Amino acid sequence: MFQSLLAKLSGSSNGEKCWQLIDQGARVIDVRSPEEFASGHLPQAINVPLPTLDQWLHQVDNKQHPFVLYCGAGIRAQKGCDILRANGFECVVNGGSLKDLVCCQPS
Repeated sequence: MFQSLLAKLSGSSNGEKCWQLIDQGARVIDVRSPEEFASGHLPQAINVPLPTLDQWLHQVDNKQHPFVLYCGAGIRAQKGCDILRANGFECVVNGGSLKDLVCCQPS
């Protein structure tokens, strides 16, 4: 199920497809700073600031689970995706910016 959607996604992703992944159970990671996270975030997101991602990924049991990462513009999310992929995570998607995801959020 996830694989077919993931196969269609590359780079900074189409928000609609990201929401399909989220609706199907993908975990949402906000890689912005705690201050940025506190100023507003998706309700289902957890905050794992990019500089702490290396430590956090060692706590994850299932590297096959899909993850959608986002940040302020998509650049840090892409760096986060690169870090996760380099550590054996196969199902990671750059959701782009918080603003993009909010604009595409289904009603």
